[in-house]
Amino acid sequence: MKAPAQALAVAAALLATTAQAAPRRSIPLVCPYQPVEPASGKLHADVLILDLGPTAGGEGKAWKGPLTIAQRDGTTCTADAALAPIEGTLYSDGQHLLVTTSAGGGGRRLVVLSTTSCQPLWKSGTFTGQVRLRDGILYTGKTGTKLNPDCLPQP
Repeated sequence: MKAPAQALAVAAALLATTAQAAPRRSIPLVCPYQPVEPASGKLHADVLILDLGPTAGGEGKAWKGPLTIAQRDGTTCTADAALAPIEGTLYSDGQHLLVTTSAGGGGRRLVVLSTTSCQPLWKSGTFTGQVRLRDGILYTGKTGTKLNPDCLPQP
């Protein structure tokens, strides 16, 4: 009887050592954000209708706001007027909207809004450069911020 018990103990110790030595694998976070290129002040983004307000400067690259989001069921919300001017590509996953705005002094700021309440869920620091999403990381200029499982930037 001692031999089988000893064999089980050795096997358990071997499994524990193997489990500790095995590298942890992380599954890359895939968030369904899609770029929304505003060609005019009113546009469709998946199931949303966005109204960015009149253009700022007439070039069709920036909008004065206020940003209004309409859902398929007809409910709407309007973002704070301070979220203007809106510029560049927006990103949407249907629940969140990533909006880039001018921060003054040549800088930019990115705000993540709830598409149902228009409330800000996260704000970036001031940055220069582009907004990119890659492998579960949101880049604002050269700064990368990991996204959590809800596809929101981690604080």
